Amino acid sequence: MYLKEIYLENTGPISKCHVELPFGGENPLPVVIVGPNGSGKSIFLSYIVDALMEFATVVFHDIVPPHSSGGTQYFRVIRPAAIKSGEPFSLSLLRFKTHENELYYREKVGTLDRATYSTDLKSGFDLVWNWTTDESKKYVSSNKNVSQAKMQEIIDAEMREGAHVFFPASRREEPDWLNPKSLKAEPSPFSPQFKRQLDKPLWVETCAEENISWILDVFLDSLIDLAPGLQLAEGQNLIYRNVSSSELVDLRNRSLLRQARQNVEIILQAILQDGIAKLDLNYRNIGSSRISVKVKNGQIIPTLHALSEGQSQLLHLFTTIIRYGEHTDLNRSIRLRDITGLVVIDEIAAHLHPTLQHDVLPQLIRMFPKVQFIVSSHSPLFLLGMEKEFGTDGLAILELPDGNKINSERFSEFGKAFEYYQATESFEEKIKQRFANMTKPVVLTEGKTDAQYIQTALALLGEEELLNSLEIKPVGNDAGKEFLPGGTSGLDAFRKTYVTHPVYFHHPILLLYDCDVKEVPKPVEKLSIKSIPINSKNTKAIGGIENLFSAGLLKPCFYDESVIEKNDGGETINRELNKPKFCKWICEQQNANLFANFDVIIDILKEFVKAHQLSSDQPPV
Repeated sequence: MYLKEIYLENTGPISKCHVELPFGGENPLPVVIVGPNGSGKSIFLSYIVDALMEFATVVFHDIVPPHSSGGTQYFRVIRPAAIKSGEPFSLSLLRFKTHENELYYREKVGTLDRATYSTDLKSGFDLVWNWTTDESKKYVSSNKNVSQAKMQEIIDAEMREGAHVFFPASRREEPDWLNPKSLKAEPSPFSPQFKRQLDKPLWVETCAEENISWILDVFLDSLIDLAPGLQLAEGQNLIYRNVSSSELVDLRNRSLLRQARQNVEIILQAILQDGIAKLDLNYRNIGSSRISVKVKNGQIIPTLHALSEGQSQLLHLFTTIIRYGEHTDLNRSIRLRDITGLVVIDEIAAHLHPTLQHDVLPQLIRMFPKVQFIVSSHSPLFLLGMEKEFGTDGLAILELPDGNKINSERFSEFGKAFEYYQATESFEEKIKQRFANMTKPVVLTEGKTDAQYIQTALALLGEEELLNSLEIKPVGNDAGKEFLPGGTSGLDAFRKTYVTHPVYFHHPILLLYDCDVKEVPKPVEKLSIKSIPINSKNTKAIGGIENLFSAGLLKPCFYDESVIEKNDGGETINRELNKPKFCKWICEQQNANLFANFDVIIDILKEFVKAHQLSSDQPPV
């Protein structure tokens, strides 16, 4: 069952909103509802959820509590106060498509005379235009030629087979450190399978206990041994010898159940961003859960309760979809692409790390191509990730209160910001790894040639003791995947990392900027920051460490020329110093006189050592 069309008028901030939900062939496309606070996103979603509730209560008795006067409670109350200010009525019409029929939801509140109401609604809604003028009411119906008994049969099948569920913005999962007794929390008992009980709540605020129990069942189903001569081959086919056909069918079915476990593990791997994460079984004396997770580097997440809030929410959101989808057919936990349903999620990106919003969440949604996702979000990163994953034509972004379809172009700046964020995060991780094994105080320079010049100068000028007491490295590194930015921006980025994560660094560090830096940042704790004094005698190279050399050494042979064509037909000759070539020549000369002006750097290094009470005969701390 999928939502095909929704029409809302004069409800909350929404004046008129008429949307036909998009499909790619027979499969629904994801729909993301956006808009500022107060634009009606939650109201829009509430009508979809209310329709599901109303359909379900036609058949099932465990959806909402019974009303004291008989019948059932309304999930979404009829409230005249919710009519848009200054209007006499509100109206909502929703059309759903099942396999062979259509289901309709209608709510009218206030005074509306059909005879005087002009509308451009399509004829598909004609079946529900049958209200009285002043009555406030809602009801669900099907095609004209479908009896009440047949409609109940349709709803029964759709609700049992489909993964229809609403995850509100208030969803949460209890962390492993929480004592539920302190909140007087009691787990909800599993409801027995009575004829008129769906046993799949449509409103799901928390579901960890049910899901962890289900994951344990899935895990146990996967623990099978294949008979001798049997092995699972590519494509889930079995190669067998001396096995009866009935035994083969049983073994094939049990083997396929392994895929259900692998599907859960694929979801975990995406959430944890760990391609080798696997479920494992705890001993029965472990308190909160029999299931643990093996992750990279041999580490263990002791229980599923130990996941972070965001990780836990994602895991239980998508495992709920699988659990609901396989309710009447275990094969659907094996083939996720066969799960159907309508999943409504309010504030889908809440509590999620930016990478989970942009990269992981869209990937998880794609795993369920036959599930209709209708979600709301304030996160431009999630929208950018969805558009990247599905393409501009593979989803609909609807902006309320009017329901107009937009694309994520307006969020392009957020995309750039996210790329910068990822680069910063990657930089921090690589910096952490790079400094983990350092044993001496560190001097970081803007470039690779800077470090080579300083090391050569110390050796030629008799400062071997100082040279041996320091690690002199460029901040940048251009070795393939280990790329780190260099130059002024690299030193600036390092300082930000140091301020944010000082625990990464166990030794004093000096950031040595070139003479042309515009402004030297302030030092922080054990992080010293200096710039090389300018050599006023060299007017040829007024920037970079090359400024310390005599201008006469900068011969034409060390400059590369390139021609830049101008749009007016002219040309510009660009001459640029080949720094590696010049550095190689200078250092090969082994002439201390060439490095005479490097005494200013030696003074900086000695001051750095003295400031941190270090000497060559005292081990670094």
